[in-house]
Amino acid sequence: MNSRKIEKEYNFIKNDKLIYNYWEKNKYFNSLPDKRLSYVVIMPPPNITGVLHMGHILNNTIQDVLTRKARLEGFNTCWVPGLDHASIATEHKIITELGISKEKIGLKRFLKLANKWKLKYSKTIIKQLKQIGCSCDWQRLKFSLDDNFSKSVQKIFINLYKDGYLYKKYGIVNWDTKTKTALSNEEIQYKMCRGKLYYIKYQLKNENNYIIVATKRPETIFADTALCVNPTDKRYLNYRNKKVIVPISSKEIPIIADNYVDPKFGSGCVKITPAHDYNDKLIAERHKLEIINLIDKNGKLNKSGLYFAGQSVKKARIKIIEFLKKNNYFFKIKESNSQIGYSERSNTEVEQLLSSQWFLKMNLLVKKALHNIPQKDIIKLYPKKIKKKIKDWFLNLKDWNISRQLWWGHRIPECCKTDKTVEVLDTWFSAWIWPIVIFNGIMNNNNYELQYYYPITELVTGDDILFFWVIRMIIAGFFFIQKKPFKNIYFNGIVKDSNRLKMSKSLGNSPNIKQIFNKYGADSVRCGILIMAPIGKDMVFNPDTFLIGNKIKKKIWNAFKLILTFNIKTQKNNIEINNYIFSGIKNKLYLLVKLLNKLLKKYKLSKGLIIIYSFFKKDFCSVFLESTKIINCYNLTYSFLKKISQVFRKILIILHPFIPFLTEYIWSILKLKKNILHNKKPLLIQKWPTEKNVNINILNEFKKITKIILQIRKFREIYKIYNKIQVLVYCNNKKDHQVKQNILILLGNLKSIKCLKQKNNYNKYYSFILADEIYLIKRPKERFDIKKIKQELSYYKNYLDKIILKLKTSSFLKKAPQKIINLEKNKKRYCLNKINLLNLKLTSSKY
Repeated sequence: MNSRKIEKEYNFIKNDKLIYNYWEKNKYFNSLPDKRLSYVVIMPPPNITGVLHMGHILNNTIQDVLTRKARLEGFNTCWVPGLDHASIATEHKIITELGISKEKIGLKRFLKLANKWKLKYSKTIIKQLKQIGCSCDWQRLKFSLDDNFSKSVQKIFINLYKDGYLYKKYGIVNWDTKTKTALSNEEIQYKMCRGKLYYIKYQLKNENNYIIVATKRPETIFADTALCVNPTDKRYLNYRNKKVIVPISSKEIPIIADNYVDPKFGSGCVKITPAHDYNDKLIAERHKLEIINLIDKNGKLNKSGLYFAGQSVKKARIKIIEFLKKNNYFFKIKESNSQIGYSERSNTEVEQLLSSQWFLKMNLLVKKALHNIPQKDIIKLYPKKIKKKIKDWFLNLKDWNISRQLWWGHRIPECCKTDKTVEVLDTWFSAWIWPIVIFNGIMNNNNYELQYYYPITELVTGDDILFFWVIRMIIAGFFFIQKKPFKNIYFNGIVKDSNRLKMSKSLGNSPNIKQIFNKYGADSVRCGILIMAPIGKDMVFNPDTFLIGNKIKKKIWNAFKLILTFNIKTQKNNIEINNYIFSGIKNKLYLLVKLLNKLLKKYKLSKGLIIIYSFFKKDFCSVFLESTKIINCYNLTYSFLKKISQVFRKILIILHPFIPFLTEYIWSILKLKKNILHNKKPLLIQKWPTEKNVNINILNEFKKITKIILQIRKFREIYKIYNKIQVLVYCNNKKDHQVKQNILILLGNLKSIKCLKQKNNYNKYYSFILADEIYLIKRPKERFDIKKIKQELSYYKNYLDKIILKLKTSSFLKKAPQKIINLEKNKKRYCLNKINLLNLKLTSSKY
């Protein structure tokens, strides 16, 4: 870190790791309770199922920006990192990689392999988190299957069981046939799918007639125990209490009436299969119907499926429809859209099966946990729109199925089991007590660390785990230790691929993180991902944004190198001009600090980074440093160099949360420069700039100078006038400050600034207006190819006539989609603008 040699560009491959090791070695991330105010962040623990994806990069970059700023503000920052065992996903990954079932491996060997997997991917994930620059307290790293976690989970399970909040029940559950485990309602993603509605004829008993039944699942016909109609449906008044013969099985079942049936759905008559539909099960309980289990845990028909037994659900559906058609039981098929539930982990269509599972009484738990919460315990949520989602979840609250038919995870306590089946708890059952367990609050809710660090200051997470994790942690905090777990929760947007699918490990649609960091470096990746991520909104990943990060880094690096070229001299020329521009940049910096504090408080990190870079590029570099260089010819007094150093140091501090590696590296070099007074402590523990009053008059003058200089540069760019060539500027403001005029003349390389006369021919000038001031710069005479312009003009006039004719044609306006009509209108506008521009060129060529 202390090399004196200044490279042409910052070497992130060599330096980032050295800088991070320096921070970690000196324990700058570590936290112990002291007299300072705590600032606590908990990392949503990544699953140990592989490497990180872009969603993790965004989430952890946001956390690191907030943590580093809080550290600079003097808080005792404690960012607790973690890793989650992810029962379903990890077990599925291991089995897939091995290519054989876990039963063939055996429990003991499987757990050994799972622990090896954990060690391997934990190292990879931690390495990647460090590569991002995460300033976590690594001595506090937690894993959700650690000994303390296991003890805490066992304790709350037993207590909940004893207190009547837990029960075991044989009933309908969501079943993942791929991972072969039960799922909670929150672990299902519903997709609108194009399907079919099958109309089947059921023969009425002892009658030469039949009733038409509409179903989306003909394969469950063997589990039918009744047909059902709505009691108000007049079409079926004469059918009620009769019996029908089930096709294929020839079983007799009754026709019943229940208000649950929608008369408008299909034929208005549905079949009831209580073993494979939650609502059918409720109907069966009301009408005391038989229950027939048909589908096994592999998603295949069991022996109740007669000669279709052993076939998968989808294969059986095809074969059964063929049989029904062949034997005249089939009536018709209609296309139908419906919401189909898929496993969030395996992306497999979920089956509803009968199974014995553990459930948590959520309504009872929530009633006790969230009863009479005082105003001081209200958690602040960002963005606020998330509140509605939470309210909707509480309105549809169901008991939580917490048992899983897996081997990797927290075991059901032996004292509560009635059989020897190996089962574990839902991963989220350990995750919901995460904020408490990381400070040992379940085993000892009176310990000093819990009192000091709890509640957590910030939780930054995606709203995709709002129901899985966030709401449950809130409930757990109030239920187990009667305190809110968080002061603030910020829901960042979800990173999506080009197909607008969420980036995830299971889909494998994230770019290679290692390659991205090797190509761009952590600072560029952090800048790019933050600029891409407006507050709380989802974003489509675009690697080009990392080039913006490169641009920002290059600008900082070049400014740093320029400052190092300044020399100290004893003579005191240009003091008035130097002080004028310094007071301008100083007040602009004061304003920046105020704006930035407001933005970061509202989690507007993207906007915050943009305004910092805008200030740095336009105000600090283009005006302040450039004017300093030109006015003083690289030779400065010691006192003015000190002032430049002060401003640059504050800018580095402000930039540090966003761009930690480059800023720390520059800071480390500045420490070695004897001619620049500098604090010897590392950058990450410096003091965040305090807010100061802004002098509005000075600020406005500085803004005006900046805008004028940018307009002069724009003029030079348009008319290709080199910076070495002096230009004459006219202005209508006679009372302009002489110092301001001198700065403009030097920075704009002007001949002079003359008073604007009324008789000036404006057509000959490039003009711009700032407030009530008019500025003119004489345009050079442009040479145009008149023949070529006239040809182009003729082309666009003919093209415009065709478009106007098309837009007047009634048949086109009636038949064409609005999108095409709008496209033609845009073409018309483009042609008109082009024609105006070409006419201007012809006119200006006459001067």
